[in-house]
Amino acid sequence: MPRTKITDTGRLTFLDDGGLVCSVTSDAPPSLAAAARAASLYWGSPDPNEPASGDLVAHSEHGVARYCGRERMNNGKGERDFLVLEFAHSQRLWVPSDRSYLVQKLREADCQLTSLSAKDGKWRQPYCLEVLPNAYDWPGVGTLPQLPRNSTPEAMAEWRRACTTYQKNLHANGSYRQAAQDYFDLQSREPQPLLHWWVYRTMALEVGQKISANARGRDEHFLLIKQYVLRRERSVEKMRREVEAFENCASLEGAVREPIPEHVRLFVWRRDEGQCVRCGSRERLEFDHIIPVVAGGGNTERNIQLLCESCNRSKSATV
Repeated sequence: MPRTKITDTGRLTFLDDGGLVCSVTSDAPPSLAAAARAASLYWGSPDPNEPASGDLVAHSEHGVARYCGRERMNNGKGERDFLVLEFAHSQRLWVPSDRSYLVQKLREADCQLTSLSAKDGKWRQPYCLEVLPNAYDWPGVGTLPQLPRNSTPEAMAEWRRACTTYQKNLHANGSYRQAAQDYFDLQSREPQPLLHWWVYRTMALEVGQKISANARGRDEHFLLIKQYVLRRERSVEKMRREVEAFENCASLEGAVREPIPEHVRLFVWRRDEGQCVRCGSRERLEFDHIIPVVAGGGNTERNIQLLCESCNRSKSATV
């Protein structure tokens, strides 16, 4: 089977209000209707303000560009207003004002991310997708508001408010919440499709090769997805444990070590007969913690032993 490239592209989130959304970063717009695509771009990078000349903006189909203001031009059908966008290599795009919903001003944080995410001449931009297939046309809730024909700043601001209201009503709907819970449970066990991505254990993935129609090919691809996600989880868990160990060591090393009580020292000296418990030497003896203090060992009689300096150093080298 050809090598399949798998890329981590986002995360699935079960929101406190009952919604199920997936935040993805992609260099291609999601395959949704225009209103749903524009709403997903807005939810992923909300900035309702009208862009000023020089601002970075995201065109939902062409990526990130520099906004150069508006121009009034005659395109053979009369004079119309256009938004002027400048892309890499000084390439310009004139967007009719009635399609300005395709252009979204980027927040400062998104500008920093997109400036670092250029790849093969494309720009990756954030989207926030409703996960369920018919989430933008849910029974009992209605349909996501259509884009306004007159896309003035005021009309677009009203449309964004209506989209936010629709999303809140959707997440509060009982049948939607049950369907969202069912999908969330399914993806915790088996990879689930999401447009042209896959979701497994809350990780959104872009799989380079299409899933085969036959059962064997589908099972092999599912195994590859599971292997990728479970390896990532194991790697992250290992890093987490290592960081916790380093932090614990740092805090313990920074603390003042309590001295071994005199009665414990006397007991250990008598018990070990005043000699190294390893080699029997009576020279340069030291009180040694069997379980080191940084690992949680205490100053108890059972955790203290007598070692000569040489044996103590050789033990430390092997810990």
